Amino acid sequence: MMSTRVRMTIEWLVPIGQTRPITMALHSVAAETRGSHGCVSCSVETDISNRGTVRYCESWLTEEDLRERVRSDTFGHIMALMENSSDPPRIEFKLGDHTRGLDYLDEAREPIS
Repeated sequence: MMSTRVRMTIEWLVPIGQTRPITMALHSVAAETRGSHGCVSCSVETDISNRGTVRYCESWLTEEDLRERVRSDTFGHIMALMENSSDPPRIEFKLGDHTRGLDYLDEAREPIS
C-alpha cells in the first residue's frame, strides 16, 4: 500500500516582542518532532516585516502519523504557544487531495473509544 504524505500548517500573528521567544520554543518542538515516527519534515518560519507572522509546518507519511502527532503531549505545547496570537491562528491540514481546518484538529484529538 502506498502512503500519501499529509501536511499541517499553522500560521498566526504574535506581538512583535514575543516573536523571538515563541520562535525559539517552536524550534525546540520542531527538533523533537523531526525524530518522530513518520515525520518527513518540520519547519518554523517568521516574518517580522509582516506584523510578526509565525508559520509552523509539519509533513507526515500518513494521516495516522499526523493523528498520533496531534494527540501527543508536545502538540499541546504548540497549542499553548498559539494562545499568544494577536488574531485567531489559521490552521490547515492538507490530506491528499483535500484540505481541512480546525474541525480536523478537534476530530483528531478526540479520545479513541
